[in-house]
Amino acid sequence: MKCNHNIPQARLDLGYKVCVECSTVEKLGCIDTINHKTGNTIQVMSREDANKASKLTQRAGFGILRSMTGGSSQRKAKIIHGCSTTYVGNDVMFEQIGETYMNYYEVDKEIAKRYLDRALNNAEVSQLQYNKIQMICYKLNTITIR
Repeated sequence: MKCNHNIPQARLDLGYKVCVECSTVEKLGCIDTINHKTGNTIQVMSREDANKASKLTQRAGFGILRSMTGGSSQRKAKIIHGCSTTYVGNDVMFEQIGETYMNYYEVDKEIAKRYLDRALNNAEVSQLQYNKIQMICYKLNTITIR
């Protein structure tokens, strides 16, 4: 032995002639194998393979869907430069756009949809308000049809 480290007897009994610090054998790695909620085990493998498997299973954004789409699963937000966000989600704008949408909807549903889409794209209403306006209109129409 070239170094001055002591080799434990159990290691000598296994046939090793080199201490752990001086060993050139690659360290092993492992990955989790999930069989069911409480029956998890590990799969022992080479460190290189374990690192690759670990990298492939790391979550990014919303996780596994990222690998299916071939890109990031995070939705790209539309950035509007130079607009004021003071009125986004404002109750007054919600009432005005909702009322105008209802008026358009009575005449032509396609025009009403384009109007509401434009209001959302121009940040005049929030996504939540956009959905509320559509839901209110849907409920009003299902009540009057019955």
